[in-house]
Amino acid sequence: MGVACNCALAWRVLLAALVLALFALRLTGPSNLEADAQDRNVGYVMDVVWEGHWLVQQDIRGRIMSKPPLHTWIAAAFAQIGGISRLTLALPSVLAVLALALLVFETGRRRYGLLAGGLAGFAVAMAPMMSKHIALVRTDALFALAVSLGALAAQRAWARGGGWTPFWFWAGVATLIKGPLGLVLAAMGLAAWFWEWRRDPALPRPSGSHWAGIGLFLLLTLGWLVPAIVSAGQPLVDKLFFQELVGQAAGVGKEGYPGRNLHRPTLYFILRFLPFSLFALYGLWRIVRQPAAEAAVRRFERFLFCWIVGGIALFSLASHHRGDLLLPLWPAAALLAGREMARLAERLGRRWTVAVLAGLTLFFLGGAWWIYHDKAARDSEEVRYTVAAEHAARALAASGLDVKQIYHLDTPVTLQLGLGTFRTWIGETEALRLANGPEPVLLAVESPEDFPRLLGPGGPALREVFSWPAGANGKAAVKVFATAAQAGNARGMQ
Repeated sequence: MGVACNCALAWRVLLAALVLALFALRLTGPSNLEADAQDRNVGYVMDVVWEGHWLVQQDIRGRIMSKPPLHTWIAAAFAQIGGISRLTLALPSVLAVLALALLVFETGRRRYGLLAGGLAGFAVAMAPMMSKHIALVRTDALFALAVSLGALAAQRAWARGGGWTPFWFWAGVATLIKGPLGLVLAAMGLAAWFWEWRRDPALPRPSGSHWAGIGLFLLLTLGWLVPAIVSAGQPLVDKLFFQELVGQAAGVGKEGYPGRNLHRPTLYFILRFLPFSLFALYGLWRIVRQPAAEAAVRRFERFLFCWIVGGIALFSLASHHRGDLLLPLWPAAALLAGREMARLAERLGRRWTVAVLAGLTLFFLGGAWWIYHDKAARDSEEVRYTVAAEHAARALAASGLDVKQIYHLDTPVTLQLGLGTFRTWIGETEALRLANGPEPVLLAVESPEDFPRLLGPGGPALREVFSWPAGANGKAAVKVFATAAQAGNARGMQ
């Protein structure tokens, strides 16, 4: 017993070390906050922490929130303690990945044995997709954790014949992170009941009361949604329900249609979780061809099957396709992969298993370093753009200009993050009105050529008082212009 406890602790320490090592690799690499639509989530956190808008947020472009706010609230809570930085912004993701790895390990250990659980947790921590999401300022990792907790709670309630409140709680949490898709994915595995019912028509339906759980779910979701709609009105309804929910699923307003790329989610699943996805696929095949004889084991593996395959089918029918969307399915797949890898490991022996795991660890950590350090700095336009904006923010903060008075037309969120300001973009018409008014004005732009009425021939009398880099005309250039009254008081920087 003591040896087993020590081995379980060793696996937990190993998984935590792997997750933290990947996180350290990401944070020590160049920032990519302008990539993968992270700028929106960064803006939401800035709006909460610096503007106090906890109920409904907008980004620096003035776009109202596209997802419910739980991820933003958690990141903002960390930012309230340690300031807004890459570390605090990424903490929800790294903690979610760590929790996922440990959750899968504990579930696999209890269901399939210590080795299978450890290898399943290893598959979660080291899957190529995780090196991206471990420091990504997006909802995906946190959403995957909430869905997984909800799904496992549903399976437990089905097996025990009651106790559905935890399922509804985690479904509510997932809905507050990314919308009602969380409820659907968390319940997907329950389709296994129909599979089992074909084998045993006398099988009782999943029993137990749902009323308390449904009440909790509604309290969690409507407790935010109703006040938010009262506060923000129709724009929030249009964004959350029509543009995001209906638009992403059916392609309405996005020039798409359901099922236009049926094969993509399957390919994403295979390629982005290699090599572990191959073991998961073999595990799915064995569930169909060689189902377990013991009822409890068979129902659990069929629950995992329906969670995975049902989720892939759902995403295949949707109009919107992104490999990251499959993340909530990976914990279930990792459990199957861990079981199959454990069978192989038992044939290989301990020495070869340790050698293979060490080799895979070095390969994935080295690959993460190459992708997010060397390759990113050399080839990624988004990384170069983010780093340039960080440098521009430091130079602008040291220029002597009052950065809190600057109006922004199209500057990156990373610039304002570095300046410690949150001022939503204004349009050219508003900028013209300000420039022609009596008050001194500072206007920051990234691409002056995009505003011909303001900065072209015949426009208002504006003087360039800051440029970074000096004389740059590329995408990363940040320029600040001042009206004559403001320029007389500003110290020009070139």
